[in-house]
Amino acid sequence: MTWKNDEQAALGLLQQGRAKAAFKVAKKAMSQHKTHPVFPNLAGVALCMSDRHRDSISYFRKALSLDPGFHDARRNYAQTLILLGEHDVADTQLTRLLAALPGDAGGWYLMAQLRMNSGRLPEALEAVDKAIALAPGQARQHNMRALLRDRLGQPAGALEDFERALALNPDDVETLVNISLPLERQNRFDDAMAVVRRAVALAPGHTGARLRLAAQLAERGESDAARAEYEAVLAQVPGHPEALEELTRLNPAAVNAELQPTILTAQKRAPKNSESQARLAYALARIAGQAGETDEQDRWLAEANGAMARLRPFDSAADSALTDRILARFAQAPALAAPEDGPRPIYVLGLPRSGTTLAEAVLGAHPQVAALGERAVAGILLYPVIHADGPFGEAEIAAFRTADRGLLPALPEGVRAYVDKMPENYRLIGFLKAAYPQARIVNLRRDPRDIALSMWQGHFSGRALDYTYDLKAMARRFNDYARMMAHWHRIFPSQILDLHYEAMVSDVETASRDLAEFCGLDWQPEMASPHRTAAPVMTMSASQIRQPVHSRSVGGWQRHAATLAPFIEGLDPALWPGLGS
Repeated sequence: MTWKNDEQAALGLLQQGRAKAAFKVAKKAMSQHKTHPVFPNLAGVALCMSDRHRDSISYFRKALSLDPGFHDARRNYAQTLILLGEHDVADTQLTRLLAALPGDAGGWYLMAQLRMNSGRLPEALEAVDKAIALAPGQARQHNMRALLRDRLGQPAGALEDFERALALNPDDVETLVNISLPLERQNRFDDAMAVVRRAVALAPGHTGARLRLAAQLAERGESDAARAEYEAVLAQVPGHPEALEELTRLNPAAVNAELQPTILTAQKRAPKNSESQARLAYALARIAGQAGETDEQDRWLAEANGAMARLRPFDSAADSALTDRILARFAQAPALAAPEDGPRPIYVLGLPRSGTTLAEAVLGAHPQVAALGERAVAGILLYPVIHADGPFGEAEIAAFRTADRGLLPALPEGVRAYVDKMPENYRLIGFLKAAYPQARIVNLRRDPRDIALSMWQGHFSGRALDYTYDLKAMARRFNDYARMMAHWHRIFPSQILDLHYEAMVSDVETASRDLAEFCGLDWQPEMASPHRTAAPVMTMSASQIRQPVHSRSVGGWQRHAATLAPFIEGLDPALWPGLGS
């Protein structure tokens, strides 16, 4: 049999999905055709198909040692390195590949993927633009550019690219799943649900599609349907960490107690110090908490947060330095732009887990207010200005307002105000007041120890809340928040409402009346019953907000005082007066 016949045999098996058989054929052919690079390359591909990515590396290297100009092997090698998170080595390989083949659309696509995974989003956008210019008819490239545009705060461009990808391939499940999130951010909740249901219908075994459907159902308050989807994931992938973690958020205590042995088994099998292991530890902590086993709950939380802190270390010194830079820009109140006509922004902000979702729901119950959730737009537009120490005068304010307004979803007729409840906009108050003098700023205040406990019990997506996995880093961030808010109150006297969570949950009607008055709204009775809202909630508070307002979590930190001690000791008493011992 010639080497060509062996190659076709291995390729045929790969196309049939028979990765193990293909590996055996390629491995045997390696011994018969020792100088031919195609067989170690095929062996590496077969191992990747079997999820043995680490094992495939030596085969791709073998192929390249036999022929450094074998571009398919270098492309496969780079893709595998990206999957393994070895970005520097992958960058070297792709740079070499693209130097030899500058017109290789697949290479530019991989370079975009690498840069996106490395957080180099503008560079990733440049690379995928090149890939699209070279091969405009490939749906996956438009899908990737859409993901990048979405992360860069360009929702209109993201939706345009997602729609282009679907025009090229209407049945592309990945694109259907990916487009759902920007649709939700544009308040197109029914459209978002429709595309995810279509993805699941097309590929019932697609784990990502079912997880996304489950998350959207939970956001809408359809807990039973969400549980069914997570259970469907577990039927396909027993022990799936995300499905198990999310199920424990939705299940009552009795059901979670039955699930506990399954989670314990999965937790033991998960890779050490991985996010999967941390997810399962959070789930076990939740079960222990439901059972009233505080010591066991704290033990699991320590394990979960310890793993996450190692995976996502937080630079507190750099973060405090950024706070100092922002405050230095606003030693005194800035010149304010002329107020704009149209709906006014209401910024609901504060520390995460301080009650911002509840305050937004109270406001969103008003028929003339649109609740837009956590808009990342202000940060995306303003942090480049901060990092570059750029000006923010009349021209820059005009550009900011144009860009910000251009990224608003379509607002219903008759809306007088919209709510942006991105909590960490508290860092940007100086910019926001300069741009929108008519804006209302509502700062949520809550016992920092209860906030810290809620954060310590949470597992957050993204990287913005990495400080929550380290109690000392959390205390430093809380102190920076307190000194920032004290500063904003000094330079914007009587222009910021401090809304206390404890007061809101003890008497929601009085709090909602105060909130309406501050925001220039006529109070409506619906504002005192925010749990009746029909709007999906895209945060960790999705399940809590469906319940009538209650004060059960007030003072909960006391049961965990020993665990929270490093945090409590790190709070500056001058910034947090009245906490007592």
